[in-house]
Amino acid sequence: MYLLGNGEGEETLGRVKGDLERRLRRLMVRTERLAASPDRNGMLETADPGPLRVETGDVRGFVALQRIGRLLATGDTLEYWKAAPYLLNFMDDYKLKREFSDGIRGPRGAELGRQLASAGEMLLSWEDVLRYSAIDPGNARLRALARDTVDSGAWRLVWVPPSLPYYRSGGPYAEYAHPEGRSFTKRLVFSSWQVVPKVIAALLSYEAERLMLRSFEENPDYTREARQRRPRLLRFDHRDGRLTGMPVLGLLYPSLTLAREVDPLTLTPPDGSAPASLDEVLSAVRNKVEQLLAPIRAGADADGQEDDSWYWAAPVLLDEAHYPQLARRWLERRDLAATWAGGDVEAGDEEGQTGWLLHVDQMRRLLRGEIELKRPPADLGLVLARNALAGPGVAALRALMRVSPMPSESTLDEVRDVAARVAWTFRSLFNLPEVTAMIRGLDAPEPYWRQVLEYCVHGNLQSVLDEYVHVLRESLGLFDKAQVDTARELGKAICQAVGLRTVTVGVDDIGADGSGGTVTLEPRRMRARFALRFGADRSEDGSYDTRPGQVREAFNSPFWPFVLATTSVGQEGLDFHPYCHVVVHWNLPSNPVDLEQREGRIHRYKGHAVRKNLAWRYGGDVLGGSGDPWEAMFALGVQDRQPEDGDLVPFWVCVLEGGARIERHVPAVPLSREVERLESLRRSLAVYRMVFGQPRQEELLTYL
Repeated sequence: MYLLGNGEGEETLGRVKGDLERRLRRLMVRTERLAASPDRNGMLETADPGPLRVETGDVRGFVALQRIGRLLATGDTLEYWKAAPYLLNFMDDYKLKREFSDGIRGPRGAELGRQLASAGEMLLSWEDVLRYSAIDPGNARLRALARDTVDSGAWRLVWVPPSLPYYRSGGPYAEYAHPEGRSFTKRLVFSSWQVVPKVIAALLSYEAERLMLRSFEENPDYTREARQRRPRLLRFDHRDGRLTGMPVLGLLYPSLTLAREVDPLTLTPPDGSAPASLDEVLSAVRNKVEQLLAPIRAGADADGQEDDSWYWAAPVLLDEAHYPQLARRWLERRDLAATWAGGDVEAGDEEGQTGWLLHVDQMRRLLRGEIELKRPPADLGLVLARNALAGPGVAALRALMRVSPMPSESTLDEVRDVAARVAWTFRSLFNLPEVTAMIRGLDAPEPYWRQVLEYCVHGNLQSVLDEYVHVLRESLGLFDKAQVDTARELGKAICQAVGLRTVTVGVDDIGADGSGGTVTLEPRRMRARFALRFGADRSEDGSYDTRPGQVREAFNSPFWPFVLATTSVGQEGLDFHPYCHVVVHWNLPSNPVDLEQREGRIHRYKGHAVRKNLAWRYGGDVLGGSGDPWEAMFALGVQDRQPEDGDLVPFWVCVLEGGARIERHVPAVPLSREVERLESLRRSLAVYRMVFGQPRQEELLTYL
């Protein structure tokens, strides 16, 4: 310790200070993302959320809530009303809800009952929920969020469209293959009210589920019993000596031949600017598949009835022809069935386990020559081409081999184990009742396994998994891991994201008898998966609680949830950027530091907006190549950057005229104080950034 007050002590402290600064500068730096672009905006822009519609019912709901608040002497309810709808149904530990729960049992119960009986817009109707009726958002902000997500058609999407499609997507993904459709991204919502994430998760998920089920069922109902009655169509049943799930097993089979010999990336005809059409790529893949199939079909019976067994048998026979030792070694393992399913066979059902074992054994019997195949179906080449393009088993294996292109024979079995387990998790995803209904409602009647395969093709599943594996490998820090360890860690993360279980959030069903003044309050549960709140929730079957980390990892994947709502707990030290470049400030923070903390969650290394712009600029250069296309595109970005750009380009900042941006959304209710607060906060932010010489031009000009 040195004492101040003399020149020697001050000089010594100066040397110590300088030494510390030199040491710390080797490890710590404040590098500004915004300064990496000429306009000092980085990739950030304040987006126009469009007009927020306050409907008549919203105002009626406020009037009714205000009357309840006055009756309970809890003060003004305006801020509550602006934050969320159906507050008495969703509130937990709020003074208004506590006073209400006590009041309905006390002397004010009769008056509360009379008020509630005439306040239909303020309460959530559980009868409407049970009938899957449309529920009005009841709130201008929620209405805008629903418009940008569920109402935009996102309920038809099981995963985010890829940033680099290998061909122009089809089906429900077709509109996202065009430039104007590439703006789709997940949304991260920040609110200062704890009730808001709960409302967003419940009502957006309900609306997505409602649309999915009603696209196929005429009169669905929301009860748990009805959900359990809906069939899981990708099953492994055995009836009257017949195995009914063999085509499903064909989807899950990680075929080495199809993964290595029929890569859609290498077969994509590049034109230097945009991906080819699906028909062009499918034709190229089918030609390659037909060449591979020719020797196998040569000895098949050319007469008689078509044998559907070819759909699952052909990938196995191709592996036997091209990799005989590997094919037999993997399929003949005694623990294969358990490893493949990971102990998750028909929820532990004994009959389901037996069926699964019999199906796996049927593949072994094929290799042993115990099954005689008849005439191949006329569309075998087409079905197998689709499986090669985007079958879950093949796509998972190919994606894992992108980052480990030459696994040794000793490790290949374990890599295939991981791919098989990932494919099994996709089976669980496609067996969700709402997903099943949505996919069945898209196409003409045909076996569900074929509808699933077509959906995977239309959604560019191979491109989706390749991008996800690239992102995961870096986020998990797997560069120095062995091939098998890398595959295991990647597979575990993919399975956790794809297999995130549907959770439930609590909601109170409130009923009121206007004549007698009786009020009833029954606890209910609403399912949530399309949108979630950042926190712990009970799974749908009550078997386990989801943790915040699980929710974050699922949000950081291309799969559901598409909306994540959180309070300030999610605004510091957490990354939410891999598939999100829109942050919604449901409520504005009190200071510019918190605003930057929130937006910094999605302005990160290799973020979604960065990858979109990179793919838009360099995608045509890597289509038709091999290996990891993302490594190649980032290398091209480094090669083309200007000397003054620095290392932030293209990894943190990749600006493209008309391309994706980090979007700040502030859904302020018209004429509310948030409109004025936003301008004040932007002025404060300009001053705050001027302190260290990095103001955004837009905010600085506004301030001046």
